Amino acid sequence: MQYIWGWLIILASVAGNAEFWVILVNRTHSFPIPHPLLRRFRTCHDLAIPGWVLLLLIWTELSSNSLLRGGRLQDQPEFLSWLIVMTGFWSGPLVWQVLVWQFVRYRQFYAADSRRVYDVGGEPGLDSTMVCGQPRRLASLWPWNEYCHLEVNTKSLVVRSGRQRPSRGSRTLRILHLSDLHFIGTPGLDYYRFLVQKAMEEPVDVILFTGDLIDDPSLLGVAREILRPLTAHAPCFFILGNHDWRYDLDQIRQGLISDGWCCVTGRSEIVVVAGRRILLAGTEFPWVTDTPPNVVNSGCDLTILLSHSPDQLRMARVLGYDLMLAGHTHGGQVVLPVIGPVYSPSLFGVSHAAGLFTGGPVALHVSRGLGGKDPLRWHCTPELTRLCVSVQNT
Repeated sequence: MQYIWGWLIILASVAGNAEFWVILVNRTHSFPIPHPLLRRFRTCHDLAIPGWVLLLLIWTELSSNSLLRGGRLQDQPEFLSWLIVMTGFWSGPLVWQVLVWQFVRYRQFYAADSRRVYDVGGEPGLDSTMVCGQPRRLASLWPWNEYCHLEVNTKSLVVRSGRQRPSRGSRTLRILHLSDLHFIGTPGLDYYRFLVQKAMEEPVDVILFTGDLIDDPSLLGVAREILRPLTAHAPCFFILGNHDWRYDLDQIRQGLISDGWCCVTGRSEIVVVAGRRILLAGTEFPWVTDTPPNVVNSGCDLTILLSHSPDQLRMARVLGYDLMLAGHTHGGQVVLPVIGPVYSPSLFGVSHAAGLFTGGPVALHVSRGLGGKDPLRWHCTPELTRLCVSVQNT
């Protein structure tokens, strides 16, 4: 029996150590920390997780009283015992995360009225090399990698508010939500041309982009060229994200504006759709210290905040917005069986990694995004979302 307890304690310690470092990585990547520092911190994470396992195995070989050989926790050196207890403590949040994923977040993550998934590299008439680009070895060897797939889905939500609204129009607002394109060469350019084609197959009222356009500044020109047809399809509004922040923000912003996109960072625009007044505003906080307007007394039928990160949900609530659209987290990119997503650069961790959240005073849609600096997707298909938003007074 002592052997079993020893193994359970070690497993809890290994899992808790991994969870501790994952939590740190997720939270630190939600702050405006320079990329080189984040990369060094990620290196510490990469060493600490297997390093702790290696230390425990070495101690097992050196000591006949190790936990894996039937020893008791109190038989271990004091410092080692303290580390085992501390790391084991962090297995609790991991268990809680798994339970929440299984019973709550899974449904929110994948919720959609309809979806169609395309293997873009296998579409007739398309060259798979031009679609998929040249991924690095890990991405190319990862089984069932979905980074060159595209899910086009439709999601419906009802926005309710306690404040009185004008009673004009009844048709739902159709929003095309794009996020995290990450032009870097992988996926290839034909992948983005395909998604623009799919974006224009059905009418929408507005197109909203929530940041992270490029990871290779040399591709800015062709990115603008590929996205330009969208401005003729519907009014287009945008903010930028933390990857854009690494480059020349003004150049990226002015380029999109000259193509017909409207930037709403730290400001608002009102559009009239189907007789309804819709207010659109944006924030790139914390990478850009803007302040979107307070809209509690806007007199509009619907107020929408574009935020690159879902972390600004509290800001949206305080300022009186009805709906917030975000990205940044990519849905975790890899969604593990049972556990769910692991890495999500957010103060919320993985709890708002992706999906539709309608239980609070502000409805939230977090997109899984379309690209990524690292071309790796597993059970987390890139998504192009059409939101059908109904407005109701309460």
